[in-house]
Amino acid sequence: MNNNVEEIKSRLNIVDIVGEYVRLTKAGSHWKGLCPFHNEKSPSFMVNEEKQIFHCFGCAKGGDVFSFVQEIESMEFREVLKILAEKAGVQLEEYKGGQQPADNKKRIIEALELATKFYETQLWKGVGKDKILQYLHERGLNDESIQNFRLGYAPNGWDNIIKFLVSRGYSMDEIEKTGLLVKKENGAGYYDRFRDRIMFPITDVMGNVVGYSARVAPGGDESQAKYVNTPETLVYHKGKVLYGLSYAKSEIKKKNYVLLVEGNMDVIASVQAGITNTVAVSGTALTGDQITMLKRYTENIAMLFDMDSAGQAAAQKSADLCLQKSVNVKIVTLQDGKDAADVVAKDPELLLSAVKKSVLAMEYFFNEALKKYDKKTADGKMHIAKEVLSHVANIENQIEKAHWIKKIAHTVEVEEKVVTDVLKAVVANAGQQSQTQYPATSNILTEQEASFQKRSDAVRNSLIGLVMSDAKIWKENFETQLDSQWVKDDSLVQFVLKNGAASGFSFDNLLASIDDDRAIESLRKIYFNAKYLFTQEGVVEYSTEELRKLVDEYISKYIKELQKEKLYDIIKQIENAEQKGDKETLAKLMSEFTKLSQEMQS
Repeated sequence: MNNNVEEIKSRLNIVDIVGEYVRLTKAGSHWKGLCPFHNEKSPSFMVNEEKQIFHCFGCAKGGDVFSFVQEIESMEFREVLKILAEKAGVQLEEYKGGQQPADNKKRIIEALELATKFYETQLWKGVGKDKILQYLHERGLNDESIQNFRLGYAPNGWDNIIKFLVSRGYSMDEIEKTGLLVKKENGAGYYDRFRDRIMFPITDVMGNVVGYSARVAPGGDESQAKYVNTPETLVYHKGKVLYGLSYAKSEIKKKNYVLLVEGNMDVIASVQAGITNTVAVSGTALTGDQITMLKRYTENIAMLFDMDSAGQAAAQKSADLCLQKSVNVKIVTLQDGKDAADVVAKDPELLLSAVKKSVLAMEYFFNEALKKYDKKTADGKMHIAKEVLSHVANIENQIEKAHWIKKIAHTVEVEEKVVTDVLKAVVANAGQQSQTQYPATSNILTEQEASFQKRSDAVRNSLIGLVMSDAKIWKENFETQLDSQWVKDDSLVQFVLKNGAASGFSFDNLLASIDDDRAIESLRKIYFNAKYLFTQEGVVEYSTEELRKLVDEYISKYIKELQKEKLYDIIKQIENAEQKGDKETLAKLMSEFTKLSQEMQS
């Protein structure tokens, strides 16, 4: 397996792979961009093309191309291995252990690909050829768009897809995991979930079909739900996918904004009109995860939701979430309350014009409030302030927030302090602000303990990464100096000590000897984070002697942090003993506290 990893890395450029997700710009010998793993306004995410590694100085995530794809796609190492092997044109060696979860996902995705081809055939050559194609053409879609987005038709019938996939070698249990089936209420058998419906395949960011949004066919059973979506499965999580993103991601990066619409038809119609950077939420309100996905490609979102009350409510909620995530969000409006698909069917230029005229979300909310209420009356002023401030409360940037406070105060002719007081009330009523409380000592200790735990983990991880960089240091310093009571309970340190010796103190050999995906992922991240951090921003390597000194320093730091954790644990136990009146235990703990305090000061 290790040979495969190295060959893949030699054929791929991490800048190209990361560039599929992040807008990178050249910065000296590095590339930089906004980190896709945490919310930031100034780029602290760096890619070193020479060393083929990345590191974020904001959240400390880092590693090689495998680590990056694992993190950003939330995949197991072996899934990423297969994806990158395909990109690199590398034939993988056969692996026989521990791959069941990845294989399950692979079987599901393969089954969904077959199902998609089945539905496409039914649309173009089967029973849907006349009725469904005619309907799609009437909605303004041309054949090229229908084919590009792989629309299909699920014929009326209880077991069409069941029979098809069974004939391709899939078991009922496997087919059920795709979300294509529904178990009968009596538990005896299954039936097709999608019947007499137009099928819109939903893909992940890599282009794999992971689910469907299915619209009732024209002339179909109108008593049924207009749209039925795939339920949550091993590969489909509706709050983490966006319809059309796999097609639009490169255009989003190129144009540096995304058009977010409400429905699948709106996406296809918009793309057909030339707005190729369009995506839609998929059977759910916009989620934080979806915004995070979009921020990999752009910080600018233009929203086009239906103009009915439900659509406007969804737009406001989505825009507020974008404001919380520090995204620049605009609102696109269409005349006569039409949706994008209807407008494109009439005249594509109308949609293009509307997008160009989009306004900042806060401007939109402000103008809408002025339309609804009379700013000359006391009641109108109050409603304008409250409505606009409900959105201002979501703005993270204090300068922008101050701008809107000033504008509201000027518009309703009151002092800024009054508007600020109303904002505080709005925030408090929304449950976004709790009253000031003085936490109990035990709460303070819990927070302190959590803080020390994070610090000790960070020091420990840096230490392990350092020693894995140099076999001599690994053997001479790490193995001998960490034979301590302080690390006997640290499973990761013990794992490295034990397996490091067996692998001849080689990082590559160590990884090759491990079948545990979690261990591989942890060690790979630790190794590359430390390698980046301790090579002077990835440019100049330290000498072995310099690394040895760093290791000594970090061993000392690590033990100090562990001692602090122990000290606060003793303080908690002392507090409990005092509450119980247990004098014997209290005396013992006080002795331990004194001894450890003196040891830490020596």
